[in-house]
Amino acid sequence: MDFEFTEEQELFRRTSSRFADKEIAPMVDELEQREEFPVEVLKRMGELGFLGIPYPEKYGGSGGDVVSLCIFLEELTRVSPAVAGATVVQINGVAGPVALFGTEDQKQAYLVPSIRGDKIGAIGMTEPGAGSDVASVRTSAEKEDSGYLINGTKMFCTNAGIADLFFVTAVTDRNKGIKGISIFVVERGTRGLTVGRNMGKLGLHGLGTYEVILEGCRVERFSLLGEEDRGVYNLMRSVERNRISVAAMAVGLAKAAFDDAVRYARERVQFGKPIGKFQGIQFMLADMAVEIELATLMAYKAAWMDDRGMRCNKEASIAKLYASEMVNRIAYKALQVHGGYGYMMEYPLQRYFRDARVFEIFEGTSEIQRTIIGRELGL
Repeated sequence: MDFEFTEEQELFRRTSSRFADKEIAPMVDELEQREEFPVEVLKRMGELGFLGIPYPEKYGGSGGDVVSLCIFLEELTRVSPAVAGATVVQINGVAGPVALFGTEDQKQAYLVPSIRGDKIGAIGMTEPGAGSDVASVRTSAEKEDSGYLINGTKMFCTNAGIADLFFVTAVTDRNKGIKGISIFVVERGTRGLTVGRNMGKLGLHGLGTYEVILEGCRVERFSLLGEEDRGVYNLMRSVERNRISVAAMAVGLAKAAFDDAVRYARERVQFGKPIGKFQGIQFMLADMAVEIELATLMAYKAAWMDDRGMRCNKEASIAKLYASEMVNRIAYKALQVHGGYGYMMEYPLQRYFRDARVFEIFEGTSEIQRTIIGRELGL
């Protein structure tokens, strides 16, 4: 077993870290206020090749691996979970499905510009009455002579405010249940597509989350991504990488909170000595270090398996479950180490605390991950 990154991966980590510190860190406070993601950041990532990390060079990608993708997302999240959230949607949620099951023409139309950052995408799967229960999707796509007529409402659509492409799920055969759902790419400007309100959130300020309405929205057959009625099956092919990515992001945020807590414990003096000298604080920091180490190992093990084409449904769910719950415990303890200062808005601990909460919800709740793991155990 080899627990070291390759020399190339270590170099890429340093490059990613410099990018995050130089180009993302200075805008974090502004992002907290504006609650909208600056599209120029994604375009800049496209110029530098970050958006194409796991994709072939023939489409403008870097030809990298999933481990490198996780390294990049970890470093981004260390500085800004909001920026990392927008980025992972673009890399995994938008480019991923096209790379996996799009036609060659669709790859040229959607994948290539997505990797360059020329076209930003948004994902529309969740609905007012359909979240974890994908079979409850009500958005419909009725077949017409030249294409499809789509009607429905999508919720929590990340990047929709700046998106050029909307990837939406819709029912093409109501009689087939979950096996009758398809995926469509709807371009901005299509008649009948409306981007609704930017929904305020507890955390991840700077990451726009919108309602999207499709009312009498007509699309060509070209917009169908993958085979008709195979949407859910196709999405399941990419869900492992999504969960691995979220685990890596959780590790990045946890490390940021932990580093701040260690720094504060060394500097804050009470009763004549730094609080880090007190056993109560040491125990908290030791427990935090253990949890971060374990989550890191699990996230990169799952990424390593994905790179080798190994089935890793259980491992991806374990990584996502443990890392998402871990980061909430780390944020809680890091704030506790800071005491009253941690509760003040001028310190970043309150942001870590708020941003961490969603990790147990998106890309499959903790309850869904436990269900998947249970099934993988043959229960």
